[in-house]
Amino acid sequence: MGVRACGHRVASISTSSFAQLSGVVLRFADALEGLLDREFAHPFNIGSDALRDCASNAAHRGLDTKQILTTLSTSQVRAGFVQCDLFRGIAAGLPVDKVFFSPFPLARTSIVVATRAWFVLDSESRETRLQRYLNEELEALHDAPFDPDDEASRKYVETRTADYLAIGATADLRLGRRKNQKSWHAPFLVDSSQRDTEAPASETQLVRKMFVASGFGSEGEARIPYSLLSAATHGRFNHAGLSEHTPVGPSENGVTMSALHTSLDVTARVTVLSAITTLTYLRTLARYMNVPQNLVRQQLQEPTLAWSTIAKVQVPEWL
Repeated sequence: MGVRACGHRVASISTSSFAQLSGVVLRFADALEGLLDREFAHPFNIGSDALRDCASNAAHRGLDTKQILTTLSTSQVRAGFVQCDLFRGIAAGLPVDKVFFSPFPLARTSIVVATRAWFVLDSESRETRLQRYLNEELEALHDAPFDPDDEASRKYVETRTADYLAIGATADLRLGRRKNQKSWHAPFLVDSSQRDTEAPASETQLVRKMFVASGFGSEGEARIPYSLLSAATHGRFNHAGLSEHTPVGPSENGVTMSALHTSLDVTARVTVLSAITTLTYLRTLARYMNVPQNLVRQQLQEPTLAWSTIAKVQVPEWL
C-alpha cells in the first residue's frame, strides 16, 4: 500500500472537531497556570513541608550551593509551568491540517516531567526528597551535551558533581556504584538502607509507577498506557493502532494510494494521559505545599472531564 503521507483529515473527522479538542487542552493549560500562579506561588504556605524544607537550607550546604532545598521546592513548581508550555504546544498542533502525530511526543514529555517532579515529592522524608532531587540533577548534569574535549566543560561537571556529593553527605547519603559501571554513567547517591549498587529507577520504571498512582491498576496494567506512549513517540503508529489509511486514488501498478491519518478519539485518548498524570503530580504538590487538594480538583476537573469524554475513557475515581 502506498502512502500519500500526511494527507488530509478524513473518515468524517473534521478540522473543527480537532479545534474543539484544542480548546479543551488550552482550558486545561490555563487552569493549571492559574493554580501555579496563585496557590503554589512562593513564599510557601505556613505549615507546609515546602516551607520547612526551605528553612533547613543551612543544614544542607554544599561546596558552592547554599539553598539547595529552596531550589528543590521551586523546581517542582517550575515543572508545572513546563507542562503548560507542552499543553499549549499540543493544542497548537491539534487543529492544523496535515498534522496528526506531533502532539503525541509532547504528551509523553509532559508525562515524564510530571513523573519526575511527582517522584521527588512523593516522600514523607526530607532526606529522601533531597536524595531523589540530587540524583536527578546528577543524571541531568552528566547527560548534558558538553564537549568532552573542552576543559572548561569538564571542570564545570567536576565542580558541580563535587558540590552535589557534598550536599548529599549532609543527609548521610553516600556515593553508589553500578555493578557494571561505565565511564559515561552518571554518579548517584544511596542512603544507609540501600546497597551501593542500588541505582535510581529508570524513566520507564518511574512512569509506570506514576500510572499506578494515577489509578491505572497494577504495574503490569500500567505497561499498557506507557507502551502506547512509547509507540506514539517512536513512530510505531501502525502496530499501536494509532494510524489509519484511507484510499484516496486508484491503484497504480498494484499499489493503492492512501491518506494517513489518526482519529479524534485516538488522539484524545493518547494525549489525555498527560492530563491525568499532571493531576497526580498536582495532588502531591498540594500536599507538599499545604494547599487543599480539592482546589486542584475544582480548577481542573471540567477540562479533564471534557478531554476524557472526547477520548471515550473513564477518569480515575478520585477526580
